[in-house]
Amino acid sequence: MIKLLPLSYLLFFMAIISCTKNTETEDATYFGGEIINPKNDFVLLYKDEVLVDSIHLDKKNRFLYQFKNFVPGLYHFNHEEYQYVYIEPKDSILFRLNTIDFDESLTFSGKGAHKNNFIINTFLANENHSAKSGRLYKLPPKKFSTLISSELNQRIDMLEQHKDRYEFSDGFMDVANAHISYHFYAAKERYPIYNKKQADSINVGSFYEFRKNIDFNTGNLGSFYPYYEYLYTLIDNLSINRLKNTNLKEDHIANYKSKTVIIDSLVQNKSLKNQLLKNTTLHYLKSVKCENQATSILTEFDKYNSDSKNKEKITRLVNAIKRLSYGNTLPEFNVVNTNNQIIPFKNTLENKPTVIYFWSSNNPRHIKSVHTRVNKYASNSNYNFVGISLDNDKKGWNLYAEKFNLKEGFLLETPKETRENLLIQNINKVYVLDKNAKILSADLNIFDPNFNKKLKSLH
Repeated sequence: MIKLLPLSYLLFFMAIISCTKNTETEDATYFGGEIINPKNDFVLLYKDEVLVDSIHLDKKNRFLYQFKNFVPGLYHFNHEEYQYVYIEPKDSILFRLNTIDFDESLTFSGKGAHKNNFIINTFLANENHSAKSGRLYKLPPKKFSTLISSELNQRIDMLEQHKDRYEFSDGFMDVANAHISYHFYAAKERYPIYNKKQADSINVGSFYEFRKNIDFNTGNLGSFYPYYEYLYTLIDNLSINRLKNTNLKEDHIANYKSKTVIIDSLVQNKSLKNQLLKNTTLHYLKSVKCENQATSILTEFDKYNSDSKNKEKITRLVNAIKRLSYGNTLPEFNVVNTNNQIIPFKNTLENKPTVIYFWSSNNPRHIKSVHTRVNKYASNSNYNFVGISLDNDKKGWNLYAEKFNLKEGFLLETPKETRENLLIQNINKVYVLDKNAKILSADLNIFDPNFNKKLKSLH
């Protein structure tokens, strides 16, 4: 069922239009919204991963944006989380959402609303299908394929009914079809990964018949999640088979190299190929074990990449990994202590091995869990455990530091810059230093059941 925005907000929109009504505004294209419980005071609007504008919210957490040099098609807007919106000439699309329940609360009204309510309803239907797919993967291949095809056809039939009712354009139909179809195609690519026992009984010709309809060279869907999610699952599936058929050892570097070969052979569109290569490379660099692995990945990346910005980003990351490898020292950075004093972090270290862990007031559950672990390990260890908050907000940090009695806790003076320099890509990052502040490890997980055993083996 399509929900409508409150009448007061529609009147607000109409008032703005009427105050400036002329030929130009009648032909203009608008995008606006209202955000309940906003996380900040702006919304970012993107077209094909390129920032169109940063749009500020007013005192009532609303905005109305008029396009200049409008390009029709698929956009996405970001306010901590993101969602897609399809905009066509002379549309006047309004949305309303609550950040507490971002996707479930999102509704559209105004001219162009029907197609965008269809997008969000499709997104939620896909999420619901993913939640129940675990039991589907246990089915035999033929039964699984039949059920997937049945639900896919039902959803496509529903789209056709909406097209007739709301006169959807051909451009939107392409996006809506992709939104539905690629979700189910991805499920079929995952099947042999989640059901290894029955993978060999798949009739490849019929099970993957849909592959002949895949456009591997479109630039229009390169930034659309359902499309690139499918491509990554396909690449995973093909890579597993390739390694199996060539009797190559399945390790970190072999997996990465196999995927780059597949990306290069499948995709001719340079923009899409470079995007797939970049994201695959970033994924594998997150879990490299040594400097040599990082160098090997960079060499392989350079064989196929043709984007200079991606080259610069990956090279910078590899150099950072090398700086943070075994035996090196951490880059210098400043921290704020609980007395609000700014000091070099190196001055806080004692003359003993140290475990550095991170936390944030944005994740209270993690704070409790990580400090439970720290208290457990620190009581029977010759390591000094040091916690550093990743918060941007000093007030929020102090509240939690006091709540958890973190007398030796610290806050990064420049969170964004330091997180990049230390390659802190998730909150579970841990650095282990020896008594001379040299890096012993940068890849332990404090929630690993074998953490204490691995920690003791480092020296």
